[in-house]
Amino acid sequence: MFFSSFPLLEAFGVTFVFGLAAWLLGTVSLSGLAGGVLVGGFIYYLAGWRAFAVLGFFFVIGSALTKLGYRRKKALGAAQEKEGRRGARHALANCAVGLALAAVYKLSGAHPLAGTAFVASFATAAADTAGTEAGSLYGKTHLLPTNLKRVPPGTDGAVSIEGTLASLLAACVVSSFGSLVGLVPSGGLWLAAFLGGFLGAGAESVLGSLPRVEKTLGNEGMNLLNTFLGVLFCLIIAGLTGWS
Repeated sequence: MFFSSFPLLEAFGVTFVFGLAAWLLGTVSLSGLAGGVLVGGFIYYLAGWRAFAVLGFFFVIGSALTKLGYRRKKALGAAQEKEGRRGARHALANCAVGLALAAVYKLSGAHPLAGTAFVASFATAAADTAGTEAGSLYGKTHLLPTNLKRVPPGTDGAVSIEGTLASLLAACVVSSFGSLVGLVPSGGLWLAAFLGGFLGAGAESVLGSLPRVEKTLGNEGMNLLNTFLGVLFCLIIAGLTGWS
């Protein structure tokens, strides 16, 4: 889990270097740097380098998708604020469920289901980001999932074929990376993480298209909800497949 005899120092040292690089590249604000180091450091300390690698992998994918075609998305009114720089609230919204699962992973003695659920939370976050960013950029027709009404790009909860395919791919890639680093040890658990992530992001689109839900929770609240739902779907699917 660790490469030195000083796990806490290692965890926050590695996370700080990663966060500083992200700040210098303009993908996070100063608050995002601080929040990311805090959350990422504890995830590393609780669940080891494999868990932090999954977090870092998600962050790289999410940042790249946010920056992709930023000017065009800004013109459409579908771009992230502050030139795509993520703040502390974004880090907490996307990582709070993962942080809780990192603690469960440690307390359970590195139980494979806890590791899989951890990966599923970031597969969900990646699927949501990919669906939103790629969908608003490349989607030809955007619909509300609740009534199939055509809406402009960037509308809360709107989906497109292109965005859905990007969401599916992102969930697959992050789940596969989790399998590669050893947090997802079987095919059944990989399927649970992959489908859980995709379904969690899809459920958020449905809920996000309901004005009262979106207004009550806000963007960060919806991100927190979708990672929770992704983990819930993951655990249900894992139970149905018997983890095989």
